[in-house]
Amino acid sequence: MTSRLRSFAPLAPVVGFVALFAVVPTALLVALGVASGGATGVADALSDPLNERALENSLVQGALSAFAAVAVGYPVGVLLGRFDWRGRGLVRAVLTVPFLLPTIVVVLGVQDLVGPDAPLVRWSPSLGWLGVGVPGIVLVNVLFNLPLVALLTAVGAESASRPLEESLATLGATPAQRFRWVWGPPSWVGAAAGGLLTFLFSALAFAAPLLLCGPRCYTLEGRIWSLVQRLLAPGEAAVLAGVMVALLLLPAVGYFLLVSRLRSAPAALDRRARRIPWRSPALWPVVAVSVLAVAGVTAVLASILARAAAASTPGGPPGSAWSYLFGPSATASAGIATGGAIANSLVFAGVASGLALLLGILAGFGRDGRARRALRVYLFVPLLVSPVVLAFGLATFWRPALGGAADVWVLILLGQATLALPFTLQSLDVALASLGRHHRESAQSLGASPFLAYLEAELPRVRPALVTAALFAFALGLGEFTATYFLATPSFTTVPLELYHFAAARAPGVANALAGLLVLLSLAAFLVIQRGGNRALL
Repeated sequence: MTSRLRSFAPLAPVVGFVALFAVVPTALLVALGVASGGATGVADALSDPLNERALENSLVQGALSAFAAVAVGYPVGVLLGRFDWRGRGLVRAVLTVPFLLPTIVVVLGVQDLVGPDAPLVRWSPSLGWLGVGVPGIVLVNVLFNLPLVALLTAVGAESASRPLEESLATLGATPAQRFRWVWGPPSWVGAAAGGLLTFLFSALAFAAPLLLCGPRCYTLEGRIWSLVQRLLAPGEAAVLAGVMVALLLLPAVGYFLLVSRLRSAPAALDRRARRIPWRSPALWPVVAVSVLAVAGVTAVLASILARAAAASTPGGPPGSAWSYLFGPSATASAGIATGGAIANSLVFAGVASGLALLLGILAGFGRDGRARRALRVYLFVPLLVSPVVLAFGLATFWRPALGGAADVWVLILLGQATLALPFTLQSLDVALASLGRHHRESAQSLGASPFLAYLEAELPRVRPALVTAALFAFALGLGEFTATYFLATPSFTTVPLELYHFAAARAPGVANALAGLLVLLSLAAFLVIQRGGNRALL
């Protein structure tokens, strides 16, 4: 028993972190909301037509986005996971970039491409419906979550055994039979996991409904924000937070179980190049959908960068928005200099990613055994806690302990680290699961403790995954908008918040310049991630 307790000791910090800054604040928030209103308050909150509409919006937008992302992402994942072809790494990189951007940047990119004033819409007005309302929200969600579905599908397809497939081929199995018996099922598992994750993110969408549709399209996330920040009804918001957690529980557990199956699937034993069978008519739709997906993502990124390069202030020459952005007028409007917002973004993302990586390393030690599997589920709890609910809980229960607005930067760091933790854990899990146990057991046979064997015998072998996980968490923190928007004061404004300020203030030129700046920062982070290798992209 003493030995087992010692083996769990390194996990205590990460367990305590998730409990203190995700589980306990959310549970207390919901409990206090229910207690303050009683049964009558809960019934009134659940029967409020606006709350019912927000719940319906979450379900509808989440389901539509998940189906659309799987419909587009599955063919792309098949092409990435089944075949070796020139440019595959570049396509994988292009598709992954939107996920590393703030959602608000993707929203502006969609508006630049198919918004009411976009050149493409002026040329073909029939495309205008894609950039507004629910279609625009779904399009943003698909662009944002497409890489999740594609990469998870690709991992499933890559895990299929090639010797088994070739044996079936020699026995006369058709390509359709080989798909159904060998590589189809794991690819379906990956696509289903990506679809559930897309539903989670889309049901919590905040920036897209806020900018493209307004209150009538608010999800539960937007409704909770409105109740707390504008209507000053925290009790009703706390009840909705409980509804949101219950809503997300089933898809989150399903995602975790599917990813566990995906990770435990046997890896392909043969890595010989597999050429694309261009003569096969069955593959033509897959290639066509993949080309359209890559072209769409590229067009959105190109439109953001093109608008940013020529961004201007009202009545000013092309490019004048950049001088305005770094001038005193922008500082007076946003309440902070753009250089200060950039510094805030870099510091918050850097410290939060370091904290998330440290916690992920500690959690990676406990990845075996039934009790440890339950621990893995517990550590993915932040997926159940939306950014607004997380920020709401931190502001309610930890801001008074800090003493006021001057120390709100601590809550921003904790919020970003908590939201990045599940993705850090996922990246490390994939790399560590490929090692087996023989490295640790060899070190222990030479006298090392289990934790020391983990640090010295296993972690050095997954150094690329550590770098990738840290940079991925950094990129996510760099673009985090929702929780930071809930918590931040003008002194701690980040670039995404400044971007939203100028977009809401009807200063599209300045907003486009900031969006281009964020794209360049995210691209720089992603290029460094790519140098770490593709093994931890999942």
